[in-house]
Amino acid sequence: MNSLSMKVLMNNAWKIARNGQKRFGGKVTDYLAEAMKIAWKLYKELKAKKGGKIAAIAPWFIRKTFGHESMVQQIAGSTYNVKKETTKAYLIEAVAHEGGINIVNTFWAPKSVCI
Repeated sequence: MNSLSMKVLMNNAWKIARNGQKRFGGKVTDYLAEAMKIAWKLYKELKAKKGGKIAAIAPWFIRKTFGHESMVQQIAGSTYNVKKETTKAYLIEAVAHEGGINIVNTFWAPKSVCI
């Protein structure tokens, strides 16, 4: 797990804990342990849904690479297949299912932007 994945996981855990505190009272830290379990479960489910190795790609990277907001939406909703892997990057095949048609986008993404 890279540092971006851990950061996203911890941010989600704190959000879940804050929601628990607002709903039930007490201190945020009282809810943190359970919130981390929930965040970890959600992360693993998303990763499995997206193809198993990558759960998400940073939207700013997709916007920079493809240049259009519709591509961000399409690739965010895609299933990711890692075709090749180097020490610093993945060759990703993003398969979007729209209107009964598979739209395939293949691109290199640094591991630092993959969650």
